[in-house]
Amino acid sequence: MGVPKFYRWVSERYPCLSQVVKEHQIPEFDNLYLDMNGIIHQCSHPNDDDVHFRISEDKVFADIFHYLEVLFRIIKPRKVFFMAVDGVAPRAKMNQQRGRRFRSAREAEDKIKKALEKGEILPTESRFDSNCITPGTEFMARLHEHLKYFVNMKISTDKSWQGITVYLSGHETPGEGEHKIMEFIRSEKTKPDHDPNTRHCLYGLDADLIMLGLTSHEPHFSLLREEVRFGGKKSQRASAPEETTFHLLHLSLMREYIDYEFSPVKDKISFPYEIERIIDDWILMGFLVGNDFIPHLPHFHINHDALLLLYRTYMTTLPELGGYINESGHLNLPRFEKYLIKLSDFDREHFSEIFVDLKWFESKVGNKYLNEAAGIAAEESKKQKNLKENVICLNALEKTDNGNVETSKNELEDDGLFEAEFRQYKRTYYMTKLGVEVVSNDFLADQAKCYVQAIQWILHYYYHGVQSWSWYYPFHYAPYLSDICNIGELKIHLDLGKPFMPFEQLLAVLPAASKDLLPKCYQHLMTSDESPIIEYYPTEFKTDLNGKQQEWEAVVLIPFIDEKLLLEAMAPCNKLLKAEEKQRNRHSECLMYSYDRDTEFRYLSPWPEKFLFIEKCEAVSMDAWHVDIADNKITQLDTEKLYFCGFPTLKHINHKFGLKKSGVQVFQQSSHGENMLLEIIAAEDSEEFVIASMILGKSVFVNWPHLEEARAVAVSDGDTKFYLEERPGTQKLYRGNAVPPTKVTFVGEKENNVWIKEIQGISEHYQRRKGVIINETSIIVYAQLLTGSRYQLNQNGEVYFEKQWSKQNLPFAYQTIVKDIKTFDCHFSKLKTLDDLFPLGCTVFMLGTPYYGCTGEVQDSSDVISDGRIRVVFNIPIEPQLDILIQNQHKYSVKYNPAYVLASRLGVSSYLVSRFTGSIFIGRGARRNPRGDHKANVGLNLKFNKRNEEVPGYTKKVGNEWMYSSAVEQLLAEYLERVPELFTYLAKNSPEDIFYEDDIWPGEEENGAEKVQEIMSWLKAHPVSTLSRSSCDLQILDAAIVEKIEEEIDKCKQRKSNKKVRVTVKPHLLYRPLEQQHGIFPDQDAEYRLFDRVVNVRENFSVPLGLRGSIIGIKGGMTEFLFIFLVFLETVKFT
Repeated sequence: MGVPKFYRWVSERYPCLSQVVKEHQIPEFDNLYLDMNGIIHQCSHPNDDDVHFRISEDKVFADIFHYLEVLFRIIKPRKVFFMAVDGVAPRAKMNQQRGRRFRSAREAEDKIKKALEKGEILPTESRFDSNCITPGTEFMARLHEHLKYFVNMKISTDKSWQGITVYLSGHETPGEGEHKIMEFIRSEKTKPDHDPNTRHCLYGLDADLIMLGLTSHEPHFSLLREEVRFGGKKSQRASAPEETTFHLLHLSLMREYIDYEFSPVKDKISFPYEIERIIDDWILMGFLVGNDFIPHLPHFHINHDALLLLYRTYMTTLPELGGYINESGHLNLPRFEKYLIKLSDFDREHFSEIFVDLKWFESKVGNKYLNEAAGIAAEESKKQKNLKENVICLNALEKTDNGNVETSKNELEDDGLFEAEFRQYKRTYYMTKLGVEVVSNDFLADQAKCYVQAIQWILHYYYHGVQSWSWYYPFHYAPYLSDICNIGELKIHLDLGKPFMPFEQLLAVLPAASKDLLPKCYQHLMTSDESPIIEYYPTEFKTDLNGKQQEWEAVVLIPFIDEKLLLEAMAPCNKLLKAEEKQRNRHSECLMYSYDRDTEFRYLSPWPEKFLFIEKCEAVSMDAWHVDIADNKITQLDTEKLYFCGFPTLKHINHKFGLKKSGVQVFQQSSHGENMLLEIIAAEDSEEFVIASMILGKSVFVNWPHLEEARAVAVSDGDTKFYLEERPGTQKLYRGNAVPPTKVTFVGEKENNVWIKEIQGISEHYQRRKGVIINETSIIVYAQLLTGSRYQLNQNGEVYFEKQWSKQNLPFAYQTIVKDIKTFDCHFSKLKTLDDLFPLGCTVFMLGTPYYGCTGEVQDSSDVISDGRIRVVFNIPIEPQLDILIQNQHKYSVKYNPAYVLASRLGVSSYLVSRFTGSIFIGRGARRNPRGDHKANVGLNLKFNKRNEEVPGYTKKVGNEWMYSSAVEQLLAEYLERVPELFTYLAKNSPEDIFYEDDIWPGEEENGAEKVQEIMSWLKAHPVSTLSRSSCDLQILDAAIVEKIEEEIDKCKQRKSNKKVRVTVKPHLLYRPLEQQHGIFPDQDAEYRLFDRVVNVRENFSVPLGLRGSIIGIKGGMTEFLFIFLVFLETVKFT
């Protein structure tokens, strides 16, 4: 379910909510839940704007599997992994699904039509119809079978998937994915052994997951989602999940921000202030701006501060209510009515702006307009038999020329005029939007009842699950707030009913354009003029922005399908279904998987030519997690004051808070609304040497409120600096009363200037990005961030984990540092002895010679372990011989020349070489008479100065000069032959940034638009359009050299070796992959160069453990690598 603009609004108002995911800083999570439909959509149609895009089903499935692996690897759940695909939705959701699918089908048709009109040649293969991502389609049935296989395969072969419970709630299990997840969470909370400190992570793209997560009232709950970029040109999605930036949004912080938001009301209410109840009411208020189940209230738009109005009205009204409105999912109608009455002032305030304009208009043209409006109001009032009241209103509308009329009488006249106009204004809304002829009291009462019933249904849905499968809001528009009245005594009854069958939902939500997704026996119902339900499948329909700005927000004005007529029309067709189709048209249970090494099980692959048969699975009934409404309780929070690493809180540093328009930049642009600013309260001043004695060599937490552990190594006040005096490579923690070796020096002018700039940078980042005012900084602490842990042995041969720290000393303002906090003991294996660390059969890697990097398996070491040694059998691979290739690499390297060399060969200027290899924009029309803002880029796009990117094999930046290969020369020669007049024109008009069609091709017989389209078509069809870019800072081997490496690897395949050696090794020369060591280098003294052979020593990664490869590229100070790997019998490239 989506709430447009909500995510951006709440993220900018509460700037610290989210943080970028950094793998070594990911908190421990017990449970990971995936709302799968977002993944399915991203992997199947990543770019709907590209009408040329085609993708095979095999590729879609493989990409989905890969995405799941990456998300699992990022979060590493300890107990539960829950994948939920949308099943048949409640009828209340289907109306929105129906509108979205009709619109997407029309948009796809329009884009194809425009492309054909431009002369573009489209692929002959069918495009992927995203409407197939609906329960009951053949695509979803095949996907479900593949997902079942994938889970079985991972549990059988991947240790990280073993020891946890995996759930797959597929498209056959009714319910939206995120709500099936919440049903599971509610069920778990009712169990007597439920841990109140369970740590939840929910992945999904819908903004309303914030509200949904808060309904759980769980203290440790985070949302994982891809980075969202706002403003500027629409960016293309990353091609691989590894290249995607993920964000964690922390509901722990959201709870505290909500507490701050409503704190002004604490001292004004006569009943206890409870943050859990405030959160419940906050969730309720979020429904009033509209969602997938109900339209927004008239003129209530998030980007027009509708939420702000809701909050302020709530704080004004709450003291008068005697309690909270949302009582754990039950709507307290008398209190809700009082809130709406106060909120309805907005209707009048909004109309008053229009009314003032009407009064001004009347002053210019006379009172004819208002009298006509009043006459309509009078006619309407007669129909409602309220003549007397309206006669009074009409009398008030009469204008008089008597300037001596008393002020009070003028005010009465204005009030009467206002009310009459206000009522007519609303009548016009109902008559034009809802198509009613008479806006009667009964009509308004029905509108109020329907809207309140909708709010209650949604509350139940969020807090208790589906309470009615058949209910839906029967209008495209919501009533005015001022018309939602007399609701305090309403009786709301909901019939549970039952969910649609999959084919029933398909017919209910799909447009005729997607009829092929249905069994043939139903298709005529969507297209035949004789169909009893043909009226529900219009090929032409209108949309209404209704105050919104984006087309995707518009109301899709198609009729709500009649359930009774639908089922009656389907009945004769049902008997024509084939056996396979009947199998798809069913509901089934959620699947639960667990690993049991003793169970003999063979799972047949749905894709045997690609995936092998593998060697368990239980079904969970569809109502197994149903929780009775009375049993839905709030989690009793653990009152022990522990800090759970990775779950931020604002509590550790004293601060004030307040709202102010501060332009905090959470996304790509400064925010325009209010930000909740946090201002750190200055502590009592401490001497620099006192601070140094307290924290140097100790563990502290930095980057508040997203705390990261770090080791303090220096303290400076700008004049003097205390720092640890340690041997190079030493990074020791000094615990207890241990005194670290320290030294003090005076700070020179140059270093003092750096110190001042560091303070400015820290302060600006905190305020600009986080909305935190740190005030004056007098002390900077330099610290090294935690990167992981490494196992060590003490003198008694006992194993312990030693924290590893970055070698980079980063500056932090002292007042933002947290120290002396008690942290929750993370779930690490308790390894105590060498036997625990190196159990029989575990995989290890050699760090010593002569078998450096070889993979080994631990053998029985009982006879040597007392001597502190481990017996290992190492596999000794045959390595490719690359020495000669390294010596002769110049023979295979691409030769690059400066622009003037190519220019002289082509007979053009260096300027044209530079310009055509970059970007060239051509606009419509002429410079003096441009037509529209559309610009076509007809450049070769082989170099990018602003991004500092080049195209390997074509362009290379050496210092500040661009160099070009012979492939570029051939491209330019071909381009010059095709469009010589473009080269000639640019040579004469070089200073321009944008050129125009009619200026380049001015002849009457020349069609500039056609010429540009021909160039664009040629470029799009040319292989140059698919070339990949890389950073200019990247050292990378040319493609021909990589091919030679592959040839050497192929030779190794012919010389397979099973050579093994058995040796006893000192433990410090062995590296065993352990989870808590991720983020550290196995050999910190290793240096990496191109051509070096490397081996993957990490489990649960995108490449198998022990896979070997060659470095073909190095970037970022030798910390990031491009690899080419030998995988069984083929070579695969990874980045």
